[in-house]
Amino acid sequence: MRPLVMMACSATKASARAPAFDLYQGVMYKTFRACVKPLARPEVVILSAMHGFVQADAILAPYEQRMTKARAEEMLANLPHFMKAVCWPDSITQVFLAGGKDYRDVMRPAIAMLYPRAQLIECFGGIGYQRSQLGNFLKTL
Repeated sequence: MRPLVMMACSATKASARAPAFDLYQGVMYKTFRACVKPLARPEVVILSAMHGFVQADAILAPYEQRMTKARAEEMLANLPHFMKAVCWPDSITQVFLAGGKDYRDVMRPAIAMLYPRAQLIECFGGIGYQRSQLGNFLKTL
């Protein structure tokens, strides 16, 4: 049983098609790469403002779409549709949400549907504080 880290996409992206985790180049992804222990790597699912929830290894092309309150509400109105592209892992007991408020507003109900008994940990505050929280979480695994 490994924990799940659910990450928001990032505005900074690679310039060519790549697995989603490699496509996103934002500071939270840099923090993840710097702090994760290879033998304790958690499951990762990404919430893309364009695609909805995607697997970390899903091949995506660069795009420009930001998560807005309206986009979050659109996703929430049809949440199962935006969740269907992921082969969700079994036996998740702990979930860390890494992303801004609009992302977390979409992530929370998805987690409640899939893992109602899982411990939920959310980052909060400014981006520097969020990076610290993610790094500390990964270092404890």
